Amino acid sequence: MIVTEHQAWDALLTFVEALLGRNHFTRDTDLYHDLDLNPDRISAFLTEWSAAFDVDMRAFDITHYYPASTLSLSRLLLTVFKTPFSRASRDTLGGCQLTLGMLEAAMLGGKWPAS
Repeated sequence: MIVTEHQAWDALLTFVEALLGRNHFTRDTDLYHDLDLNPDRISAFLTEWSAAFDVDMRAFDITHYYPASTLSLSRLLLTVFKTPFSRASRDTLGGCQLTLGMLEAAMLGGKWPAS
């Protein structure tokens, strides 16, 4: 059982380094933007991570972080076309950050916080 922030961070780093074969992460490292993981790979990564650290993910919704992952190809292209003119389109493509610091916090709390 992980009891301190330091233990959680060290365990998370070891897990991420083993899975991705990289190092030099910070709590602000974003799974999509910094690690270049696509939403499908992020889902698989989070499944492995939550099992490894016994984190309840019932409150997690990937579409909150990556809304474009649910768009059809035609809808995605239309959204891309509209980005210079539409904040909603930019938000859909940009999503929200999903960082290693957020994973660490969930590890300490034992569950993903409701959004």
